Amino acid sequence: MTAFKLSAADTRLVTATGPGLVADNRLAVSSSRLTDESAGVLQVRDTGGTRSVAVRLMPAPGVPTDVVVVPAALVHEHRVTPDEGWELVSADAVTPAVLELELPPGPSLDEATTVLHGAPLLCGHVFAHGFENAPDVWIDAAGTLFRVRQALDHGGRPLRGLFRVGSNTQLTLFAPGERSGVDIVVLADCSGSMSIEDIVTTPGDGDKWLSRLRANPTISRMNALKDALGAMIDARMRYDGVGTRFALVRFDHDHEPMFPSRWGMEEVSDTHSVQRLREAVSLLNYRQSGTDIGKALHKAGELLHRYGVPGNERLVVLVSDGAHYAPIPDERSGESISGTQDPVSLMEDLHAGLGIRLHAVGISDEALFDRWWQAQRHRTGWTPQAHESMVPNHRMLGELVSVAGGDRQRIGGLDVLEKYFAELGSGVVRAVGRPARPRLPALQLTPEQLAAEPQRRAATDPRQRRAWETAAEDALVAYSRVCEASRARLGYQLLRSSPPDDFARLRRQCADRADFTAWLSVAYQVFNERLHAPLRIPKKDPAKVLDLPQLAAPFWDGRMSQLHELRNFYHHDRDMEERAERNRVAGGIIHKHTGSYAPLEDDAGAWRTLQLGLVRDLAALLNEAHAILDAAPDPETAPDEPSPSAPAGPAAAGGIRIKSQGYD
Repeated sequence: MTAFKLSAADTRLVTATGPGLVADNRLAVSSSRLTDESAGVLQVRDTGGTRSVAVRLMPAPGVPTDVVVVPAALVHEHRVTPDEGWELVSADAVTPAVLELELPPGPSLDEATTVLHGAPLLCGHVFAHGFENAPDVWIDAAGTLFRVRQALDHGGRPLRGLFRVGSNTQLTLFAPGERSGVDIVVLADCSGSMSIEDIVTTPGDGDKWLSRLRANPTISRMNALKDALGAMIDARMRYDGVGTRFALVRFDHDHEPMFPSRWGMEEVSDTHSVQRLREAVSLLNYRQSGTDIGKALHKAGELLHRYGVPGNERLVVLVSDGAHYAPIPDERSGESISGTQDPVSLMEDLHAGLGIRLHAVGISDEALFDRWWQAQRHRTGWTPQAHESMVPNHRMLGELVSVAGGDRQRIGGLDVLEKYFAELGSGVVRAVGRPARPRLPALQLTPEQLAAEPQRRAATDPRQRRAWETAAEDALVAYSRVCEASRARLGYQLLRSSPPDDFARLRRQCADRADFTAWLSVAYQVFNERLHAPLRIPKKDPAKVLDLPQLAAPFWDGRMSQLHELRNFYHHDRDMEERAERNRVAGGIIHKHTGSYAPLEDDAGAWRTLQLGLVRDLAALLNEAHAILDAAPDPETAPDEPSPSAPAGPAAAGGIRIKSQGYD
């Protein structure tokens, strides 16, 4: 990786729009600065502090050494000021072994799997994930947004940090329970090693552990499994209307059904079936016996094939400590594997022939067992080296997962068990496979545009900048005064509160048409969409719709409607007749402020003049509204009932009615 650091002090940002190399969070830099694609972090500083944005850095021929090409949407979203307050650095990123995404609304599991599998820009994508209180992370795969649920290492452990999707990253797709039917056969290991009490509990595990904690800080592997299955039942029962069949099978050297009580599968959909499933879980117990995993897998495949719901996911969940799955030496004492067919080959056949997937949950691990075993020194017969039939061994579990669709494998203690089964209860995970080879589009800006852009952006008139900052501040102060005065006089705010980020975006001065249209969207949301509903559209008789009819004059004289007309013109598809009319109206508004009906897209002076004119009109409008509100009678002094001699109607009573709420 080429290490470098760029900032506003020596580099200029050039924005790009439309499809091409620079989009999403992909940035282009000079190929003389960066030889290979890299992860990076864009740090943005403003009055709210410093924000870090994960970016994908792409070397591109033709980009000058003092230029970074940035998506316009990213600049707008993160309020990047091109001339100051930003820094770009290259960074090391981890390639996750597994990336789990969530099924978005709309596509089916099959459709979403196809999208992910063929997305041409997913391989190499850079993102940050896993930090507390951080917003959700979304990945754009061929135009469909997928939320990142988790990134895992090769052992199935969650990771956090800066990530880069690699060519060997396994993609999985999580479908929430309300959208997915899944037929599940849980194979519960009930062999002798499940009696070992090496699963640590902590006070954070809840009240159900308090009685155990007083006596012993650890519980058996079997009890951990039973409590985790209870978490799955609780989670799955939250979803109604999803056809799901379930079977619980205990196995050691043999196998037998626990739920239903006879061989088959049953939909768990009412109080009675839930109670019977809970009772079946409570009856699980270990036996001092060997293990036949092949026979148990064969039975699970038969149940899913014969009793599953057509169209549902088919899933085997194998839960075991793996202690008996080590390769069998010529001479070995203790428990061992038996069976006529190799379990890995059998699972491969079940996946290929019947579409059955497998999740493996490994109970305990070597570290947990070692701590427990060292604590047993006082016992008779203790030796420094425990018998291998007791030690967790998850090698075969990993092999089974690898041939069964690449679905996840989890290994650990009580926290891992409960988290896995709660997730299984809330949905289903499907393996997608590795991402497609990246196919990068060309840079959408020509060398001539790249060479001219820095000079154009550098030619900002300081006086125009100061005028803009003053006008923006005046408008926001007037906004605040109107909110306070309307709350005091009318009992509600004329303008609903807006997020602080919106105000920060309103203060940004535009540089071209793309900047202006992005700013216009924010201005429309703040001043129009959040305006008291009866004030949005002029009516013939304001006294019938407004608590204070005098407010109609400033809000209905055309200054507020400028935002509405320009937004509709720039953001909405239109038929030809409507387009011609809106072109005439929008052209008139633009000409009023700039003297031109159609400024060029990169005419920064014209777009800034238009932006300044709109903001000055808004400030004047809001100041007039504040004066009207300030002159209105105090609601506390208004009579509760009109005088018998006074004419009826709001206009005759000064045109003011006090309401408890003011929004639709």
